[in-house]
Amino acid sequence: MGGKKIRIVLTPGETLPDVDVWLVVDLLRASSTAVAFFEHGGKKILPVSSVEEARRLKANLGDNWILMGERKALPIEGFDLGNSPLAFEYVHLKDKAGAVMTTSNGTLAYLKAASTGKAVFVAAARNAYHAARRALKLKDTVGILCAGKEGRLALDDCLCAGLLLEEILKMAGNVDLDDGAKVVSALWEFYGKDLEKGVYMSESAKLLMELGMKEDIEYCCKVNCSFVVPTVVLLEGRPCLLLQE
Repeated sequence: MGGKKIRIVLTPGETLPDVDVWLVVDLLRASSTAVAFFEHGGKKILPVSSVEEARRLKANLGDNWILMGERKALPIEGFDLGNSPLAFEYVHLKDKAGAVMTTSNGTLAYLKAASTGKAVFVAAARNAYHAARRALKLKDTVGILCAGKEGRLALDDCLCAGLLLEEILKMAGNVDLDDGAKVVSALWEFYGKDLEKGVYMSESAKLLMELGMKEDIEYCCKVNCSFVVPTVVLLEGRPCLLLQE
């Protein structure tokens, strides 16, 4: 699989390069939560940008859908769930048609990647190997979009991008890296390729720690323990996360 190109976008506010496939990363926590959702039998996720849109869409879809999301890492008033990947231990997702989801950063990144019309996969530490493998099967140029934090760079996402890049390099060998990929690679090396060590230095992790959500961080930092790779597709004209073979 020679001749591959990797383009890494560190914040969603940047102009997106032309790629064949996107891996979207919001390590803490939207990507990790999406992976967990499907691991626990969830059928589909409709990502939206605002709380108001989420409520309107849920009202139209009916009671068989759940509302989930966060603002500033906290559950939204009136929503069924927040943005914790651990919450699905207590919810029977198989009985639900799907979920409407809005988060501070991750869902916006899903929507931006989907707007390019290219293939989009949701990537996290837990599914890094399988996400990288799926992306490499599609043509030559792989883009990694980091969701960031309120429009700024997020260390945790950059480190997860470094992990994904390492998985890609193991599989693809000769790869052309842009400057974003070189920055991410340097960060990954700087923290000794220790995802959890680096993530705890991030603003996102510090906020979750202050809110008593250390278990969420530990869960999100586990590497290559899931084969689930959600795909973002258009369903009746609306971006939708689901599982495809």
